[in-house]
Amino acid sequence: MKVVVTFFCLIFSISFGFAQTVTQGPVVGAVTSDAASMLFFTDMPCKGELQLSAKPDFSYILAFPFQTNETLVASLQLSGLMPATVYYYKVIIAGEEQTPHGSFATFAASGDRSPFTFTLGSCTEQRHNDSIFLQMLVHQPAFFLHLGDWLYTHHFKEEKFYYTQSLEHQKELYRKRYEMPNLKKLLQTTPVDFVYDDEDGVYDDFSATSYTDLKMNGNKTDMQEVAFPDSLRRTLKQGWKAYFPGYPSADSGEVYHSFVYGNAEFFFLDTRSGRSPNSEVFQQKKNGKWKYKVPENHHLLDTAQLRWLQERLQVSTADWKFIVSGVTFNQSYKKVLDIVLRAQHKTLPNGMTGAYVAASLATMWFAFPETQTQLLNFCHDNKIKNVVVLSGDAHTAAIDDGENAGFPELMAGGLAQQNSKLAAIIKNNLRLNLWNRGGQGIGNDNFYDAFGKVTVHGKESVTLSAVDKYGTEICSYKLKDGFIPHTYKLKPRTKMQRARALKNLLRIALRN
Repeated sequence: MKVVVTFFCLIFSISFGFAQTVTQGPVVGAVTSDAASMLFFTDMPCKGELQLSAKPDFSYILAFPFQTNETLVASLQLSGLMPATVYYYKVIIAGEEQTPHGSFATFAASGDRSPFTFTLGSCTEQRHNDSIFLQMLVHQPAFFLHLGDWLYTHHFKEEKFYYTQSLEHQKELYRKRYEMPNLKKLLQTTPVDFVYDDEDGVYDDFSATSYTDLKMNGNKTDMQEVAFPDSLRRTLKQGWKAYFPGYPSADSGEVYHSFVYGNAEFFFLDTRSGRSPNSEVFQQKKNGKWKYKVPENHHLLDTAQLRWLQERLQVSTADWKFIVSGVTFNQSYKKVLDIVLRAQHKTLPNGMTGAYVAASLATMWFAFPETQTQLLNFCHDNKIKNVVVLSGDAHTAAIDDGENAGFPELMAGGLAQQNSKLAAIIKNNLRLNLWNRGGQGIGNDNFYDAFGKVTVHGKESVTLSAVDKYGTEICSYKLKDGFIPHTYKLKPRTKMQRARALKNLLRIALRN
């Protein structure tokens, strides 16, 4: 009996004698002028305290107790903070300080026109070196926006997953991304915001209920929509809420949201989980060729999200309004689609058929003209100025001043990914100047990993830049105060479409 008791005492002491430690994080997000969220993982269930101080010696602290949940995640809401203030933090578990320590700065108060800089980008494939995040640190961004294609649900050690199958799978994806060595250094001092894009959920190009499966069969292209379980979107959203310190969403069941920094407001969209199937715009004729024809109500944003975006843009008092989109906005890409579709059975220099490239392009905003035109015309008709689009997904970086894109647009879609050279091919091979303020391969041969950098200069202007991982500025454009988009026309509508459009406009007018 004594031996048994001794044995169980030994097991007990071993089980509870291990030092609990932080394994991933802390990651800071949802920062405002007086609050923030923090999230980190631990190796065992535990209680502890987060100590926060505006003094690096922690001579005065704010203490926030925490307890990990059943998934070993600690999620804290930090309140009572001062605007534009650097706060240092450390995590205490069982009386022991955890490493690493870190810091973050709260945002400038709403309306503050002090200059600030932030960075952005998308497509961080884990097989690639992530040194670009060290270069971001050099620029001391107020925050970093990740526009999606970060989790890569099917890559690295997750090849068996064609799509996100469970919340546990989401948890492992987030944990591994927080372990990326150089990204971890950036996140020790820089708040982050993120919304998933297609490869965070499935292999590629997903919509509300399906993904577009593309296959090349000789010089032909097979295209079909493949349904995925209804649980996929729900799991993606649950994962974002459970394992990322995001801002409160505009709708409790969604992830799109907005936040304010000083004199700028940011509208972070979910451009995937409410969209119509991408392949809806293609019809296969009897001769096997694909025809491009956009059907009625082919939408990128569902009605609720588009209405939210329009209403928030209209009431915003910010000098600058940034629409953050996982996919490219540039409306002139329709010209590119027309060209490659004419060569749909030919193999292009990138090894893909023209039809395959056309189908890939049809994931972008231009292929949803009803959504895109409504948004552009809404801003024109309501004289909403200084709307800028920040986009990703395209595995390259470029800038347009609004002449081609509709809104001024900074595309930064290759943080750690093989460069698609798409902007360069459009300019150099197709002779279309769709990124008129430069980009990768436009007047240069720079195809290194790159990120977007934006500096807001009070009310007067913003500077949009693309910077490579070595610190070289690839292109830059200073946008001055006052930009309002042109008005655009869709093809003639049916009576039903006109009635629906009028009904939506009246609904928005009545709300205001």
